[in-house]
Amino acid sequence: MFFKTIILLFLGGNLLLAQRNIHDRWEVQLKKYVAPTGEINYLEWKKEEHALRSYLKALQNHPPKPYWKMDNHKAYWINVYNAATIALVLKHYPLKSIKDINTPFEVEVFVLKKRRLNLKAIEDILRQFNDPLILFALHRASISGPLLSKKSYRSNTLEDQLKSAANTFLNDPNQNQCQKDSPRLSRIFLWYINDFGSLEKKLTLLQKYGCEGFDKKTKLKYLPFDWSLNIWE
Repeated sequence: MFFKTIILLFLGGNLLLAQRNIHDRWEVQLKKYVAPTGEINYLEWKKEEHALRSYLKALQNHPPKPYWKMDNHKAYWINVYNAATIALVLKHYPLKSIKDINTPFEVEVFVLKKRRLNLKAIEDILRQFNDPLILFALHRASISGPLLSKKSYRSNTLEDQLKSAANTFLNDPNQNQCQKDSPRLSRIFLWYINDFGSLEKKLTLLQKYGCEGFDKKTKLKYLPFDWSLNIWE
């Protein structure tokens, strides 16, 4: 038992170090090309597209392990999704919308142990964690999607990062209108209606993060979704 504990501690320590080193590459790029307000400088990032490809390759070479904790898995796949989304846009840039790419969410963007994944498949993996806050961390290369964080997601800070992502998205009046006279939600709540659970669970989540214009009598309405790229020029 003692030696098993030592081995697990050793593996855990090495895991955190390896993940930190890998995700540092992603964070360097995020800090360079994502504005404080969330817009993305695709034009300049295009010039360093190889660095993003290198990061995704490193993730492919360091796949999830059976002994990982849940937050390790979540952080890994959130970073995969966001980096792969940006890489897909850069591959086709210049363009005005990710929807200008033919079936963008069905294009192969990541390979893991010979399994070829598109963005929809990666999203399906993340949805299996049954954590709706993850949906507020996934950048969709669009004005109406959650902002791309300037920091990579890390297992040791994941809970706070997801709460921050939820708070930012729900309190952005361009994404959700929480006032009591005419409240309207992002279409993400409509598209992933089952992920957010019952009406009571939705209301609890909204109120927890300051979006308080809804109650059990409110008829849920949704804002249009703008798929234009959120470009920093």
